[in-house]
Amino acid sequence: MPTTAKTTAKKSNKVLPVALGVLGAALALYLGFAAWLRVDGRFPFHTVLNGRDVSLRRALDVQQTVMDGFYPNMAFTIEGRDAQTYQVAPSSFDFSDAERAVDFLPRSTLAWPASLFGGTAYTTADGGAIGKLARRIESEFPAFRDTRAAQNAYLRYDAERGGFAVVPDAGGTEIDAAKFETALENHIRYGSGTFDLDAAGVYRAADITVYSPELVEAYDRLNRFLDATVVYSEGEVTKTFEARMLAPYLTVSRDTFAIRCDTASAAADGVFDAFAAELAEAFDSSGIARDFITHDGETVTVTEKTWRARLDRAATAAALAALTFDELAAADGPVSGEFVWEKAPLDRLRSYVEIDLANQMLYLYTDGELMLETPIVSGNMAARHGTPAGAFSLIGKYRNVTLRGPDYASFVRYWMPFNNKIGMHDASWRSRFGGTIYRTNGSHGCVNMPRAAAEQLYETIDDTYAVVCYWREA
Repeated sequence: MPTTAKTTAKKSNKVLPVALGVLGAALALYLGFAAWLRVDGRFPFHTVLNGRDVSLRRALDVQQTVMDGFYPNMAFTIEGRDAQTYQVAPSSFDFSDAERAVDFLPRSTLAWPASLFGGTAYTTADGGAIGKLARRIESEFPAFRDTRAAQNAYLRYDAERGGFAVVPDAGGTEIDAAKFETALENHIRYGSGTFDLDAAGVYRAADITVYSPELVEAYDRLNRFLDATVVYSEGEVTKTFEARMLAPYLTVSRDTFAIRCDTASAAADGVFDAFAAELAEAFDSSGIARDFITHDGETVTVTEKTWRARLDRAATAAALAALTFDELAAADGPVSGEFVWEKAPLDRLRSYVEIDLANQMLYLYTDGELMLETPIVSGNMAARHGTPAGAFSLIGKYRNVTLRGPDYASFVRYWMPFNNKIGMHDASWRSRFGGTIYRTNGSHGCVNMPRAAAEQLYETIDDTYAVVCYWREA
């Protein structure tokens, strides 16, 4: 038993020094490694700086390889319009205000064993290096100084086409500094190769392009106007005024695209007068048979004789000129032109004398309103003195006239001739009017009427009134 106790004591005496030696060596290793990291300025295990593993590397070495060159793309060429170029190299960057690698060394290296089990990643601030580079480029690169503004798209009259054409927008060389700096940073961080300013979209674009809504709308309105027509139709005759004839007189603002039609200049150049002359040639009638609506709504055919429809050229031209651009541009179809007549066609009469020969009645209309209705006696049919049908103009008005013929001399107080020696007058020698008197006891062709009716007629009509005589079944 005593022998065993002595043996155990001897072993314990040997283990303790060994353990102390191992512990001392470990402590020396721990402290020595910590001192090495501290004195040499190195990063602990599992340290990442700006995306790169810098474990156990000297901060001074990292400063050159990681800090001053941590952007993926630091050497490239900038290409601008007009073949302008600028070279960017790593030396172009100013990192004087950037965080340094030593700023990220741990304050104490004694905790280095923890880095064996967990890593640490840092991202440094570049001190505005990209912004400083951008401003340097802006001051040195001629592309930022010798610039021309972009040209807006606009509308221009093309005489050969007879219409308006779109003049496309043209790119200038003005660079948007904010867009440039954003694009430059993206290229440095994520891009590669040449930095194309055009492709990067940093040039200031035109305010108005061929796709701008206001230009497209104005172009459409102009096209609708140029395709518009004003149609003048009377009977089987039709004449058309094309708004395209006014194209040379249209102006379009380049800024607001307001459209103006200079009708005053068009009128001065005779555009409207020339067309009114065409209308007059086509519609001024001579001996034309036209429909006439009688007092009781029936339609009869009457041939124009001395009453001939005649267009008021100046007034018709003025009415055409008064049509506005907006009216024509908004029209869904042809616009009906406005005739202005000096003497209106029979179907448009407003002031006239209507003589129904079959029914022996006379009607006086002023501005479409019936002013007088009276029975008459017309030419003697049995003696072949029947009153001719037709539309006539009043020749004149006379008072207290004696009408003479081979076998008569008749005194009348109101004499209104309209067809050579045939006219309307009072007939004091008659006691009755209307009915069938005219067949065997009619006049020599004149229209006899009661004195009061003749007086009213005389006081009312002038040469602006048509005299329309017609036959129809009684």
